[in-house]
Amino acid sequence: MPAPPGRPVSAGRLADELGESLPAASSIPPESFALVQAVRDVIDAVVMTDVDAEVRAAAARQLAEISETLRRRRRDEPLLLVRHPDGRLESMLQAASGPLNPQALPIEWVVRPKEPPPGTAPSPAEVRARCTFRDSHAGSPRRVYGGIVALALDEVLGVAAHAGGASGMTVSLTVSLRAATPLDVPVEIVGRYTHSVGRKSFASGEVVVDGSVSAEATAIYVRERAHG
Repeated sequence: MPAPPGRPVSAGRLADELGESLPAASSIPPESFALVQAVRDVIDAVVMTDVDAEVRAAAARQLAEISETLRRRRRDEPLLLVRHPDGRLESMLQAASGPLNPQALPIEWVVRPKEPPPGTAPSPAEVRARCTFRDSHAGSPRRVYGGIVALALDEVLGVAAHAGGASGMTVSLTVSLRAATPLDVPVEIVGRYTHSVGRKSFASGEVVVDGSVSAEATAIYVRERAHG
């Protein structure tokens, strides 16, 4: 599923160009998601383990064998776009919330409107997500690392822009960390696409913990130039 050569392109634009050739979300076997969850469990276990050196060495050997097995068949690039039955696009491997990327954030979409058909004029849209940050996301004691909070906001605001019909790539993200975002507590992340001016689209949002804003952000996205 390569991007058109010679120019940068967003996942949304690529999905528009590929159209009906995108695979269905149902084509992903459940074993793929089970593998991702198992790897996430390993990551958290490695972060928190206090076992002795011999146990670590044995675990490293076992993991090396698993990695070799998984490398027997590789994708050409880290990209897998699918369509859900309602027409919604999902990028399964991307770093922010890709369900098949174990390093991605465990973001759950609570409200995620279907994006409008290609060529539709953008209109305001709001999305809502929930995320429980894990031990591997820690910064200060019991707090989420600020860059991880920024990543979550970048993702949710970008999805809001896409839900409003304003595809494009992030060119500016401004984040204000107002309070601690805790680990192991479900938090709400809200994103709103507000308007566009020319090729630029604007979005804003916040992380909400027990009704209080712990972080907020604004973002600007730029739509790719049309190529004939």
